Amino acid sequence: MSKNNPFVFAKITPKDEFFKSAKNELLGMLEATRNEAGCIKFDLFTSDCGRYICLYEEWETEAALNNHHQEEHTKLVAQKFEHWLASPTEVTLMKKL
Repeated sequence: MSKNNPFVFAKITPKDEFFKSAKNELLGMLEATRNEAGCIKFDLFTSDCGRYICLYEEWETEAALNNHHQEEHTKLVAQKFEHWLASPTEVTLMKKL
């Protein structure tokens, strides 16, 4: 692990009626994502209030992260989220200090 690994924190806020579907779609892509080349960590969390889902990701390189967004399972979830989200996903790219 390097200090230069990209880390991603994403806050996903589905519409109430799509929360369960959004959560299930993300859970369904966990294994495929974790098996991608360059994936170090890909974890999901939900808020106590049940209003949003957070992703924590760590990748070996920027290229691995970029490749993740080209994977079919990632694209399929992103397409569904176009109609399921109450607000745009808040993505923060971080680097370890």
